[in-house]
Amino acid sequence: MTDIHTHILPDIDDGAEDVNAAIEILSAEMQQGVKQIVFTPHYYGRKRSPAQFLARRQAAFEKIQPLLPEGVEVRLGAEVYFTGINMPESDELCKLALEGTKYVLFEFPFSRAWTEQMFNCLNQFINDTRYTPIVAHIERYHEVWENPSIVSELVHMGCLIQVNSGAFLDKREKRLAFALLKHGLVHCLGSDTHDTIFRAPDYAKAKLAFEKAGYAKEWDMIQDNMKEMLSGERLSFPVSRPVKKRFGRYV
Repeated sequence: MTDIHTHILPDIDDGAEDVNAAIEILSAEMQQGVKQIVFTPHYYGRKRSPAQFLARRQAAFEKIQPLLPEGVEVRLGAEVYFTGINMPESDELCKLALEGTKYVLFEFPFSRAWTEQMFNCLNQFINDTRYTPIVAHIERYHEVWENPSIVSELVHMGCLIQVNSGAFLDKREKRLAFALLKHGLVHCLGSDTHDTIFRAPDYAKAKLAFEKAGYAKEWDMIQDNMKEMLSGERLSFPVSRPVKKRFGRYV
């Protein structure tokens, strides 16, 4: 299995606090059958340039590189905070893509509104670079809770959608997560793991939740998507029927 969204690199963000913690998370991932992992530490851009971030990321990676468990394939990437305001140039953002690909993992604002300026900036990035944005943990945003049809709009623009594996286990989030899955709007999965206690990897439990809900085939398709992405394939998906919110339910 493949996990394209993790915070395992040590001492670089709010993920693993040291090398031992990082190796513990990696071991937990492998025990659940995850063999292909992308390290995506946060990039906020307020304090450092992409070049400075990449140097720090490389230093963090070198701390654990000699200790990587046998049989795991790892890639470097970033979770890039994308607001459309004071963003680095598009070619600089491309340097933060998932290693060996033309996919960039973007995190959108949680509390502030998604403005027209943000969408214009996102569209310009796509047109200028031909890189594909992956929208991280789509189920966590207030904008999506209130207006889930916006997910289809993002796909129409050329984005792929990533849902956290834990969303299919959470009492609140799973209603939206399964609705998106039913509509074909889940293209990638990530554990978004930060540690082994409060934000532990939960791929095995998520896989079981898919199977119990009758979505075993969809699980395999999503895993295939991610393998193809990391092999350098350029994926695109048709715009599915939008998810709508009706009387507190997602349909």
